[in-house]
Amino acid sequence: MANEPKMIKFRTRKEVNIGLVVAFGVLVLLTIHIYRYFTAPHLSLYEVQEGSTGKETTAIAMILRPETVYRTEQAGYLNYYYREGARITKNAEVYSVNDSAELQDILNNNEENSILSTNDLLRLKNSLRIYGNEYSDVSFSECYVFREEFLSDYLRYRDFSLLDTIEEQKKDSQSFVTINSLESGTVSYYSDLYDGYTVEMLTGDEFSEEKRTIPEYKKAVGISAIDSFAYKLIKDETWQLVVQISEEDISRIKKDGETLSFQIVGDSILYNKPYEEIRRNGECFLLIEMDRYGNEYLSERFLEVSLFFSAKEGLKIPETAILTKEVYQIPERFVMQGGGSENEIGISIEYYDAQTGEIRPDFQKISPLFFENGYYFVAEEDFDSDLYINSAGLTNEPERAMLYSFLTRLEGVYNMNKGYAIFRRIERITDVEDYVLVRAGLAGGVALYDHIVLDVSVVTKDVILIEGES
Repeated sequence: MANEPKMIKFRTRKEVNIGLVVAFGVLVLLTIHIYRYFTAPHLSLYEVQEGSTGKETTAIAMILRPETVYRTEQAGYLNYYYREGARITKNAEVYSVNDSAELQDILNNNEENSILSTNDLLRLKNSLRIYGNEYSDVSFSECYVFREEFLSDYLRYRDFSLLDTIEEQKKDSQSFVTINSLESGTVSYYSDLYDGYTVEMLTGDEFSEEKRTIPEYKKAVGISAIDSFAYKLIKDETWQLVVQISEEDISRIKKDGETLSFQIVGDSILYNKPYEEIRRNGECFLLIEMDRYGNEYLSERFLEVSLFFSAKEGLKIPETAILTKEVYQIPERFVMQGGGSENEIGISIEYYDAQTGEIRPDFQKISPLFFENGYYFVAEEDFDSDLYINSAGLTNEPERAMLYSFLTRLEGVYNMNKGYAIFRRIERITDVEDYVLVRAGLAGGVALYDHIVLDVSVVTKDVILIEGES
């Protein structure tokens, strides 16, 4: 049997899979980046907005008007020719009185079936045509104004038609009497305990809850007795507000000057009016003269008003965005022109020349944050505070000082408009909850719509904007 060859086994060397190593390395780096992303503080921005503040308090105000109440001089049925709030002239026919139920039925029927004259109909159609030609979707809200004007015209023409009908009936009745106005003014059918009230009649008790009346609509319906309420006439558009106010609030208002800012609750108009302080039975009141919009409150006697005082305006900054930073406040005499540009300014810094062993001045450019009142304000990190600077050649008596002697502290924020943090100072006006109201237009200060860091605790020296706005 032939000798069989011997089989010798050799150990094979295992080869490293480069692809797996690279993939594992990428996975490790990705994991590290993900971990750092979720654990690192995030940079959020805030867009600076306008803000305002002021003390506000609510108070009760009483309306006083130049008004006169007219009452009936005989019993009978009243027929009115004017609507609530209509403006009438002297000697205008305000209403008629008759004691005949039969005649009253005729008048009622004529009112319900009154027919406008041809001329009146043409006027109304012409108003519609003109408005239709001028209508625009942009001014859609004006259609509400037109609707009121159109309805007012229609009712006036209908009243005139009713007057013509009444004239035909008056000839057959001895009991029909027309009442004319004694003066011009605005007609109102609301009445209460304080009709014709004046400041001289004020006692202060009127403001108690049980005495605060709401005017009632007393336009006569049916037959009226002698000396019944007929109508009220407001002579002109001037009126007065008497505001009940505390001693504490009046002292605050006086600090703001001789005018008072206020709003009538439910109305968007902000009034700023002079006021007069009056006292009744130990209580304080403000008397305010009004000259517009009185007809809108004919059905009111007492109003709730919001009083504003110590109002201030500025820029609204979150408290978390504010930091206190050290900066150099370098006097103007230590700053000079130099370098390669006429607009380039800097300071003369002393440095040690190792070759000669001498101390020599060296011009160093500065980029001031702002200039104010003879001082350049420079970021503290721009220069070592242990350096000496001098004003040699700029004054008759050269000065030498260390930079740290010019250090001061300013409040401010980090502006990120350029993608990196730039310090901008602020000047507080007042605090408003979690925000601070700061002065606008400040040299080197923050401006409206600036993007600032919302939380300064996440800012480092080399911070760069890499995230979106919050």
